[in-house]
Amino acid sequence: MSSELFYPAPEGLPVPVRPPRGPEEIRQVIQETDWRERLKMVDDSLVKTGALWLYGFIEEAHALAQQNPSAEGSYWHALVHRSEGDFENSLYWYKRVGEHSLFSRLRSEVESVGGEAGDTGTIRELLAEPVWNPRRMVDLCRKARSGESAPGSLLQRVAAIEFNLLMGKILESRFAS
Repeated sequence: MSSELFYPAPEGLPVPVRPPRGPEEIRQVIQETDWRERLKMVDDSLVKTGALWLYGFIEEAHALAQQNPSAEGSYWHALVHRSEGDFENSLYWYKRVGEHSLFSRLRSEVESVGGEAGDTGTIRELLAEPVWNPRRMVDLCRKARSGESAPGSLLQRVAAIEFNLLMGKILESRFAS
């Protein structure tokens, strides 16, 4: 078993608003695999947290995110709460993240996302500031959850970019000394 199960995010994942739980077999593989051994890491809790979140195992991802005080642990925590619709709590955890090093790359990649008809306004809303502001994505997820706007594939694509950047950073960090 390798990280190909969750990195890069498979097509259609993550589901940014009200994610369905994935197959139980996937949850078991994520939780029971010793990713420390497989990926040569000191700690695999951030990998497990992100992979669980990706597949909609929100409660399990939340339990792990709560135990990790790092910026990346707080980032997963923010994504968990955003997905489940606890938007104020999501914003709280984004504040704990602070100005993450991924934000400039995230903004740049979102800028290059091609949109479908009707996505132009949403992209403009996401990029209204010169730096990435996670509040804007949280607000769009709130609107999608309340039915004010359709969730659409744009939010999913942005969530996938965000996931891939964060998981990529975590996986790359195993090589840092």
